[in-house]
Amino acid sequence: MNRAAQIAWWVAQVEAARTAVGAAAQSRRQPRSFSGLDEEPRRRAARVAPLAKAPPAHEVIRGQTITGDRDEERMRSLPVSSGGGDGGGAVSPRAATSAPIAGGFGGAGQGAVGRARQLASGYQPAVIKVLSYAHGTVRATKTGQYAQREDVPLETHDGRMLTDREAVADEIKAWSANFSKRAESQDVGAVRLTLRGVKGSEAGRETYEKAIAAGFGGHRYAYRLDTTESGELEARLVIALAGPAKERFRVREERVGERENGFTRKRFDMASEGKIKDRIHAATGVDTAAIDASPGMTNHGRNGVTYRLNRLVEHGAAVDDKGKAIANVADTRVAAREWGPSLRSQSVRDTMHLMLSAKAGTDVEALRRAARSFLHDRFGDHKFMFGIHVDKEAAGHIHVHAVIAAKSESGQKLHPGPETFREWRTAYAQHAQAEGLRIVATSARERASSQSYGPKDKAIVDAADRPRPAREARDRAYAADPANRRLIDNARQRIAVARSNPIRLPMSPPARAAVNESMVAWRAVASEQPANPQAKDMLERLLLAQAVGGILQAIGKRVEHLTKEDAAMAITSEQMAKDLRGMNEAVSRTSDLLDGQTKQQFRETSARYLETLANRIDLQRAQERGVEQLSRTEVEAIVGENADRLVARAQEVSAQERREAATAERLADRALNAERRQEANAALDPTSQRELRAERAIVAGSQQSAAREAREAAAAADAARMIAEHPGQSIPNALIQTDALEKLRAEQERIVQELEAAKGETQSIKGQRQR
Repeated sequence: MNRAAQIAWWVAQVEAARTAVGAAAQSRRQPRSFSGLDEEPRRRAARVAPLAKAPPAHEVIRGQTITGDRDEERMRSLPVSSGGGDGGGAVSPRAATSAPIAGGFGGAGQGAVGRARQLASGYQPAVIKVLSYAHGTVRATKTGQYAQREDVPLETHDGRMLTDREAVADEIKAWSANFSKRAESQDVGAVRLTLRGVKGSEAGRETYEKAIAAGFGGHRYAYRLDTTESGELEARLVIALAGPAKERFRVREERVGERENGFTRKRFDMASEGKIKDRIHAATGVDTAAIDASPGMTNHGRNGVTYRLNRLVEHGAAVDDKGKAIANVADTRVAAREWGPSLRSQSVRDTMHLMLSAKAGTDVEALRRAARSFLHDRFGDHKFMFGIHVDKEAAGHIHVHAVIAAKSESGQKLHPGPETFREWRTAYAQHAQAEGLRIVATSARERASSQSYGPKDKAIVDAADRPRPAREARDRAYAADPANRRLIDNARQRIAVARSNPIRLPMSPPARAAVNESMVAWRAVASEQPANPQAKDMLERLLLAQAVGGILQAIGKRVEHLTKEDAAMAITSEQMAKDLRGMNEAVSRTSDLLDGQTKQQFRETSARYLETLANRIDLQRAQERGVEQLSRTEVEAIVGENADRLVARAQEVSAQERREAATAERLADRALNAERRQEANAALDPTSQRELRAERAIVAGSQQSAAREAREAAAAADAARMIAEHPGQSIPNALIQTDALEKLRAEQERIVQELEAAKGETQSIKGQRQR
């Protein structure tokens, strides 16, 4: 395909998308017209294969354990009680004699067309979520008591009813005999590092900094240097025990002295201690015999990181491995989030908290029977308890909370993955339909739907907007702390996106295949039911997702072809530039069809492709001019528009930080005034004293956060000035005070690396041509 044909192809893709959207929009204004579907509807509908007769419910509702094994629990009849949850063990006559449900049982047996027909007729998608896992009797009991809140009775796997918190605690205690005895992973630890003979001077501090960077390189860490009474330095550190590749420092306990008079101390195992000392010796020249790295207590997960860092900064500010200061509680929370992905944490799971959701107005007793049948079907060899909550019905939904023992009676453990959730949704829909509920198993991909928000997002927003009566002061302090503002805003954003449900563009081959299959199904349903508004809207949505996703895929493939050109198929910079202009036009015209989050997703994705091609064009032009090597200044010059974009991004970050600093200062002043008023009016009764302490905590947190925001604003301003002067010069560690600046530096480094890698390719191509 020549260049003219290639550009024409882009335009054709955009015009096809525009035509499809225009036709769909016109159909909404003229209900009986949808791309000609009102013409000969019966003849068109006859071309769609009729639905096969669904098998009886008692033949279909059979499943396997999470491990895929069949056992005695699978061979027996499903225990579904016939009434309101008294827990009988006989098969429900209703479940055994349910008539086949039009459109296919659960949506699984009829394929995409069957599921589309059910959704078009008003069925709701099956929703299953794992809310949390718990380890140990205490956490598992709290999970069970949460499911039993508001005096909702919980039904157990063997049909007993748990009506109060004590009954739930006793049940979990009985389960605990089968809980895992394995301890949670050691993820973070306190360490005291001593280099004997190194004094508290500037040279001594430099020696310690080199020693820390070498000994714990590749691990996340934070340290504080102290001067002892003898005038020597020592370092107090908090380190993530997991490091690069498969490296993990391990801490062991050893007994010192006799049984009666001895004591137990912690130390690194021989391999870990040897690595640390050898690296420090190589970096500083300090003899290994003079190096002492003594570990202290270890902790698990992000909460462990927060706790350890809080202990570290109690006696002075610390510095992390990226040169960023950690001085207060807000800083430690931010650091814990940043360290999280590198911890390689392994949590023990004793129970799983599962939720089945249904829309408001669903028959509660039918949902109870469906949930009971589903749990016995999928978790028949696990202990479980479940109950139905209707307290959120005014908000549009009711839901089932189930607490399930992670280990089955035969020793198999639950390890659900994406395929497992698809199986669970199908089984849930099957049991729900057997009870007459209009629920079908489908997927977000089939509907080009955005991912839903998680329970943690909802908990964050609820705590900020609706403080809990028992924890009102703590929740108000949490919401007022500027350090939590980004976390809360991000959670709000995810919830807002999920509720607005923008079109999700299919990027991966499986996602595109799912959209294509669903589009064919909805086109068939729209042919059968030309007046069905849901069929029209869904077909429009899928057509747009398919067209725009196809454009992104084509752009990506073309850019990959151009940027990985062989010497035998050389393309000039002018030819590349013509392709780039055509792609820019296609992107611009396609963007006009989109709005909201879908438009943003399209623009961000296409911008990455076009930026890569623009960089390659500049390098190709340099190669065509005979440039042998590129200096750093020349690389910066080639960045061109990228430099302008980086400068603009840096200025945006700086402006945002200034706004946040001003807001934090206002909040601190407001909190201080509130504290003064409270202190002036406070009585001596305990309630007033507690409120006063809460206000003081808010003031302290607000003042600390305001100071931190001011530091971040100053760092962002310095970074913006540096990038404006030298776009290709990496932002130094001392200025990386926020996640936004960290991302900006990563983008700088990525652009330079791409340019230098592409430079190597062009030089290699030129060498081959000369030979």
